[in-house]
Amino acid sequence: MARRELDAHGLTPREGEVLAWVAEGNTNPEIGAILGLSPRTVGSHLARIYDRLGVETRTAAARIALTAH
Repeated sequence: MARRELDAHGLTPREGEVLAWVAEGNTNPEIGAILGLSPRTVGSHLARIYDRLGVETRTAAARIALTAH
């Protein structure tokens, strides 16, 4: 997502990175390995992302990320 879309949804740069990797189809352990985070930390970021985007699923969050470009 572009910085403008991140700001509009209230996402931090790290949350934007996590969401971008989710939109690419990566799992929490894969995203953790890419970003140097534990899978649990990735899950924590995702929980905040879902709340800020007003969604309940990974797929819904990814859809927003993919349509925001």
